[in-house]
Amino acid sequence: MRELIAFITMHLLPPTAAFAAWNEYRKRRRSMLVVTLAGSAMAGLGLLLDQPGLGLVGLLLLCPPVLAMRRDFRDEDR
Repeated sequence: MRELIAFITMHLLPPTAAFAAWNEYRKRRRSMLVVTLAGSAMAGLGLLLDQPGLGLVGLLLLCPPVLAMRRDFRDEDR
């Protein structure tokens, strides 16, 4: 599990978190922007400190902003 969390944090998190933060800024949802930044920081700290539990919490914090970003972009396509 440790390797999976590290892989996701290193390879999938940076672009996803950047797009989610941009979407929250664009939609002017400050609370979700704070959640996005906190989640990416916690995931990065989990990787830096070699604590997969902290990284997993950070990844879980990023789920709502990423799902909101997906919903926003699907609504714009219609």
